[in-house]
Amino acid sequence: MGLRAFDVTIRTQDGRTCARLPRVYGDSPATIRNPATLLPALGRKTNAWPDSTIRSDFPDKLRLAIDHMDSKARRNAFRLISRTSDACGFESAVKAGEHLIEQGHPLDEASLTTMARRIAAGEKPYEQTAPDLTGYDVFMKPRETRKRKEA
Repeated sequence: MGLRAFDVTIRTQDGRTCARLPRVYGDSPATIRNPATLLPALGRKTNAWPDSTIRSDFPDKLRLAIDHMDSKARRNAFRLISRTSDACGFESAVKAGEHLIEQGHPLDEASLTTMARRIAAGEKPYEQTAPDLTGYDVFMKPRETRKRKEA
């Protein structure tokens, strides 16, 4: 018995292909699960997010942040995560996104890609403590005005 490769094609209601998911070789009906393949489709159809099969693949804080985004911000987030996922892998991309959200930063391409590359290289940003910058506060305060002594 020869091994064959199958593809599962996901189409929109109007017949356009939005994703192609490869199947495992042989006669197994299992689909190779790669959440990154659905990111471009979610970037186009942002209202599909609440019912998406990959929603549970996102870390909790990133998932909640995406839940609260409007459709324009959500579209941008999926496109950024998709590009970063292509370059660094899905796991690294979503972990980087969660880290940025936890730190209070918006998702932007430079930050997301840089953080995802660091994570893919084995760095663990969650274990690094933020630097103590209180010493710089002294330099940020305006100098006190000195009263001139009148003679």
